[in-house]
Amino acid sequence: MASSAHLSPDSMQTKKQELVRTEIWKAAVNLFYSAGFENVTVEQIASEAGISRRTFFRYFSSKEDLMSATIRSYGAALEEAIARQKAGASPLESAKLAVSEVLAPHFPSETTERVIHVGRRSPAARSAQYLAVSEVEDRLAGAFSLRAKRKGIRSLQDRILASITLSATQLCSTTWVEQQDRPMLELIDEVFREISQLSK
Repeated sequence: MASSAHLSPDSMQTKKQELVRTEIWKAAVNLFYSAGFENVTVEQIASEAGISRRTFFRYFSSKEDLMSATIRSYGAALEEAIARQKAGASPLESAKLAVSEVLAPHFPSETTERVIHVGRRSPAARSAQYLAVSEVEDRLAGAFSLRAKRKGIRSLQDRILASITLSATQLCSTTWVEQQDRPMLELIDEVFREISQLSK
């Protein structure tokens, strides 16, 4: 991995933007958790993150966009993970391995747990997250299509796999919050084991 001393100016700027974006997101999640999604303003988020209101809008169009960005970011990571799975793995196994790779490192995590609580407590926050689901499902279907060498043409199977992948993610996340004594990888194994049994 290249050190910061060897990064190009463009790479350094991109890294800086990613750090600022993450800090805004974390500040917002903490405020949403403590005060309630509906009660938090963009001005409060900007103040908590130590930035101006104008800077906030360089990264997010609204607090709703900030919540949906969580789903889009996770979806992008899943898309990359699906593409990395071995060619010999079955579609469902590829989905399980991708979810394990992307989801498990975020548990336990106070910030991740707070995001889940915010979504469960606030219909508005939950609605904002769901706005990104169809977009993410389509991207995941495309990733499964490429693995099957269908050149990105989404089949019904690809769309089903994408839906299963996101549903499994949600189920594992909410179950972990309710049963924190269980390792996330164990939950993922159980969920996908049950899914595989449905066709038997």
